[in-house]
Amino acid sequence: MSELQHSYEDNSCQEQKDKPLESTSNSCSVYSMVENAENSAAVFPEDIISMKTDTESYQPVNFGKLTKGMPPKGLWEYPNQLSEEMVRCMKNIFISLAESAIPSKPSTLESQCSSSSPRGHLSNSSLWSSSERSIISSWAQSPQVDVKGNSEVLAAENACDPYKVRGKLSWADIGTYGLSAEVSWMSVGKKQLEYASGALRRFRTLVEQLAKVNPIQLSCNEKLAFWINLYNALIMHAYLAYGVPRSDLKLFSLMQKAAYTVGGHSFSAAAIEYVILKMKPPVHRPQIALLLALHKLKVSEELRKSAIDTCEPLVAFALSTGMYSSPAVRIYKGNRVREELQEAQHDFIRASVGLSSKGRLLVPKMLHCFAKSFVDDAKLAVWISHYLPPQQAAFVEQCISQRRQSLLDSRNCGILPFDSRFRYLFLPDQLSL
Repeated sequence: MSELQHSYEDNSCQEQKDKPLESTSNSCSVYSMVENAENSAAVFPEDIISMKTDTESYQPVNFGKLTKGMPPKGLWEYPNQLSEEMVRCMKNIFISLAESAIPSKPSTLESQCSSSSPRGHLSNSSLWSSSERSIISSWAQSPQVDVKGNSEVLAAENACDPYKVRGKLSWADIGTYGLSAEVSWMSVGKKQLEYASGALRRFRTLVEQLAKVNPIQLSCNEKLAFWINLYNALIMHAYLAYGVPRSDLKLFSLMQKAAYTVGGHSFSAAAIEYVILKMKPPVHRPQIALLLALHKLKVSEELRKSAIDTCEPLVAFALSTGMYSSPAVRIYKGNRVREELQEAQHDFIRASVGLSSKGRLLVPKMLHCFAKSFVDDAKLAVWISHYLPPQQAAFVEQCISQRRQSLLDSRNCGILPFDSRFRYLFLPDQLSL
């Protein structure tokens, strides 16, 4: 029944079933860990992803295990709620695999942050070129910004900053991202496997229902929210099944083969992102852009019918491939997806940009590439300021003014390279607030 095989599995997984899974250094899949774990009740069939579902033999979901308030009928009749529940289920699985073995481990990013966190330094030098490392090093020299004198705006050294690098001064308040849950590793001990086995069985019932969904009948906003949620759930699901890819080449290959059957047609992660959601090749990830140019995606009539009408650039702040520079995962609703995408943009900018000790605005490469469609580099700092709280925006303008007066440098912004280490951020579910 499956089009996919566990190409990342390795017999060495058997020796690690009670140890944390460092996803960036071990390609073993969580599924294979579960299958090899002794005394595990887990059963994860190989056909969960890219399923050819027999809708006539479909068994209805046990709605008692789903979120309160879900409709009493089959969720395939409510595609947006189905996609929301899929993200919610995957989110809970990831957080459980990351935290349940350590009861004392905090659940929010704000309580996790410390000066000893790997986010506080550039620990993986292979991700940065020598020129980029020298640039970042220069930012940290000769500090000019008074952190203590601006404690209402700037944070102390050990403050919460999900996108922190050496030489970057963080904001005292990063908004919604301060409440996010972080997953940068996954454990496969007995307790985690027990939870994951039941949760993935429930997840399979959700995936099976996609076969009855007709995405063509959805409104424009409903389509947008549905496919964003489905993409994020599919990427997380693929990482559990195959392991985290170590390169953009392997990621692109995974995105081409990881697929769900929706309404009787197969939709891969690559097709969802670049055909249905009409996203442009990522300039901040040149290898992916090159691969897209070399390997043209086949566009079927069903893909065309299921695609959104026009490209929505803000989707860039909604899709996550689980990397340090990726935006946080949140659940999108069809009736307010446009507002939620605007919130996603504001929240990402507020959490990811910062200042160097010389007063230069530090901007993630993804955000810089996005902004190029709207503003040139000379006005980038001013454009970003419009998305910051008033006090932070005023402080940025003050720093820019001081740099001009001191003739330090005509460039007011520094660009932070894309960091591809494994890490997921999950924002709180609004339904539970």
